[in-house]
Amino acid sequence: MRIKSCYSLFGLLFVLMFLPTIVFAAPIEQVQVKIQDAGHHAGDTLLARMTASIQVVAEQLLMNREIEQIEKSKSDYSNLLQEVTDRVLTGYQVEKVSLVLGTTTQVNIALSPWGKVIGDVQVDIRFSDVDDNMAGELLKKMPQLQTQIRNTVLGASVDATDWAGGVLRQMIRADVAVALPNFRAAIDLSRQEDRAVVQVVIYPVGKLVQNVHLEIMSDNMPNILFLETKNIFGREVNNLRGLPIQYINDNLESVRERLLKVLRQQKAVKLYGIVPTLTIIPGADTIVEAQLNSPRYKVWFEGYGDVGRDGHNISGVAHIGKYISGADEIFAEASVIVNPTEWDFSPGYMRKLGNISIGYSRRISAGENNYKFEYKFSPKWKIRIEHFSGPGGNEFGIRYRIHEFLSTEYVYSKDKTYLRIVGNL
Repeated sequence: MRIKSCYSLFGLLFVLMFLPTIVFAAPIEQVQVKIQDAGHHAGDTLLARMTASIQVVAEQLLMNREIEQIEKSKSDYSNLLQEVTDRVLTGYQVEKVSLVLGTTTQVNIALSPWGKVIGDVQVDIRFSDVDDNMAGELLKKMPQLQTQIRNTVLGASVDATDWAGGVLRQMIRADVAVALPNFRAAIDLSRQEDRAVVQVVIYPVGKLVQNVHLEIMSDNMPNILFLETKNIFGREVNNLRGLPIQYINDNLESVRERLLKVLRQQKAVKLYGIVPTLTIIPGADTIVEAQLNSPRYKVWFEGYGDVGRDGHNISGVAHIGKYISGADEIFAEASVIVNPTEWDFSPGYMRKLGNISIGYSRRISAGENNYKFEYKFSPKWKIRIEHFSGPGGNEFGIRYRIHEFLSTEYVYSKDKTYLRIVGNL
């Protein structure tokens, strides 16, 4: 036991004797550079860029070298790092360089500006070829940009303006590339004594929206009620002009929600309890389709001019209805036929099932029942089938809506076909 204890003791002494040599013989595996502004003026972004510049030099100088070798010439290495830093970081002088050696070696550098520092920063951010309102929306995607610009330049040495400008350009372009990938930024940094002026112009790239076509339609309210809405909302959708088409595709939902918010604030929309929906089809000629329907009422007025029909070729209908549920409507219609003049009044009921509408009405003056089936293929196309219990027989029609005030319908009735021009109020 004593022999084993002696061996253990001698082994421990051996390790302790050679431990310093082993530590100092180890190579430097990692270098960490820390730069501090002795006057506490420079911002974190600028200091980080300074650190990155010197980090490369320090690694080339120290990495994989034996700690013992560096320890013997520590002052020479410190002086060399000071000289390199003085040359690389224009506008600053090095106050002190210290090395804390180890497998992870710490390089601490304290520096100060040559003279004055930037005491005031004026930032001007603009969007080129983009409407001012839309520019405000785009800038919301980079809420910290103005603050970051100020913090980068404020406190920098006035003699390092060009160098700080390079750091600033790299930072801004990186931020724009992430937040607005369909835009680029041009940056100019100028100085007036200790005051810096930063001008940033952000401009769109790629294929742009050249024109915007707005259509406002309603299935259950007179379109004439929305003329003012169309004028006001039309100015808003025109703000999409000049934007990259890809930007609208990438942000389609947020663009739609922003436009819907504007649409919901329109006087007629609020007055009649309209629930608007919006469809946007991006392209060089972007199409914006607004559907303004009331959940409570269905009111429309139509005038008909029939081409290719003998007699009764000028007529009109006024429809006033009330929804008693989301799918069920009760209504009354007044119709007139010109030359000779004939009036009729028809109360009725209509049920809507998705794109299908099925209805019944009683034509009081004609003394007959009317059964109607309609199917809406799209906002512009629909088919109509009607059966009259009296001499009217059956009637088929397929309608195309040219715009909110005009439609055409191809009609087949009593073994005859004709074209009907429909005016929608």
